Amino acid sequence: MTEIIRRQELKQLLSKEKHVTGNVVDILPFLTKRTNNINKHFHRMIGEYVRHITNLQVEEKSISQEILEFETGKNILSQHIAQQIQFSDQESKEDFIRFVDEYLFNQERINTFHPYLFNFIPIDKALTNEFGKYASFIKQTILQDNKETESFFKNKETDDILTEVIIKNLDILVKERKNNDNKSENYQPLVNKLSDLYQEDLLFLSKYKEYFIQSFPLLTHYYTFMYVCQLVYNFEQFEKGHMEEVFPFYFAFEWESITKRRKVADPIQGFKYVQDNEINLFPHIHTLSQLSHNELNKARGVNLSFMTYSDIYKAVNTRGPIYAAEFLTDLNSWINDYSNLEWTKVNNPPLSSTIEEGFRTLFALLKQGTNSTVSAKYGKNIEDLGSSTFLKRRGSIGYIFNLQHDFILLLVAVCVKDKRIPLNQLYKELEKRGIALDHYSKQELLNVLDSHNILEKKSDSGDAQYVKPIL
Repeated sequence: MTEIIRRQELKQLLSKEKHVTGNVVDILPFLTKRTNNINKHFHRMIGEYVRHITNLQVEEKSISQEILEFETGKNILSQHIAQQIQFSDQESKEDFIRFVDEYLFNQERINTFHPYLFNFIPIDKALTNEFGKYASFIKQTILQDNKETESFFKNKETDDILTEVIIKNLDILVKERKNNDNKSENYQPLVNKLSDLYQEDLLFLSKYKEYFIQSFPLLTHYYTFMYVCQLVYNFEQFEKGHMEEVFPFYFAFEWESITKRRKVADPIQGFKYVQDNEINLFPHIHTLSQLSHNELNKARGVNLSFMTYSDIYKAVNTRGPIYAAEFLTDLNSWINDYSNLEWTKVNNPPLSSTIEEGFRTLFALLKQGTNSTVSAKYGKNIEDLGSSTFLKRRGSIGYIFNLQHDFILLLVAVCVKDKRIPLNQLYKELEKRGIALDHYSKQELLNVLDSHNILEKKSDSGDAQYVKPIL
């Protein structure tokens, strides 16, 4: 009888006495060690991300972290621009270099006053591998094949002569990346609803160039963080998970007083749920990578697709009860095979009577068989990703989902867009993006909207209050 779960293939993969995902496509860029780099230097990752979007390759030295020459203190990019221009004397050239330094850089960060300059955000060589993974992940899973955003960051049109001179002369350092030069890893999108909203929001913001430049890193940071939180939530639901929908978690404003009775501190509806289950992310990925080695799986090029519990459950049951029974037999056989691998040091469980039970049994074995320290460090990447902006520690309550003032204004801008909407519709738009507010936080939001004069009141009813566009 044909194997539904490719047990022999899995045995071969695990014969080297370590957990591997085989040729199943990746879904996350996390490392099994905590570097905290993404928390400290997310703005630097943005440069690598944009270079993945535009598929442009910039001369390595011009985007290295060693962008300032220690002997002269002069900027490499500024000097390059000056070298393309004829000056009457050396003093004029030096004055020009100093001026461009101040104009183009702000406290060692490049001043991205034009979209094309995002391609030149520098990156330390030590961060290239890690941030390259994040850049590929965001491009392939959240932005996907969005041509409008690519065109935005490739656009060299300028509004003034100085910017034109800078763009024109920096462009000499750029070339199109060849297909065989692009060694980025492959990642499979899972939460497409969130990806669609990110692309929708970027498209709207692109109408307002200055605000787009200002808000692009923050918006990208949020969607990346929330995407991962949605994975944690859905994996914990096993076959009941719905990647097609976005689960709204409760947030609170950073200036609010929080008690344990607030929904934002709830163990199911707040960040505590993600934090309590982040340690399960690593064994979930390995469980599903094993289960993805099945005859129903559709290949993604040279890789197998990453199938979720829900994907597998639906695909199996669509084939009818006889096929489902055969799958359960195979699942129990693989559970037995895995249990008998001496190096995993797990106990052999009783046979599962349902597919649902089999999923949970295999996961429990993988959680027992994987290194708990590795799993913990892998999961903590979520906290590192969100702690600088979207998480705030509140005493004994611990981390909660956090809303800063500039971020809520950005959210209101993309939710309302260019036509006023009822206040209740704003709440729905926020929930579509993964953000729920309790009664107290809704009142704080009203205060913010009112202070910016973008709230129209016809009565105290949510349907009779309107939020005006910000942009």
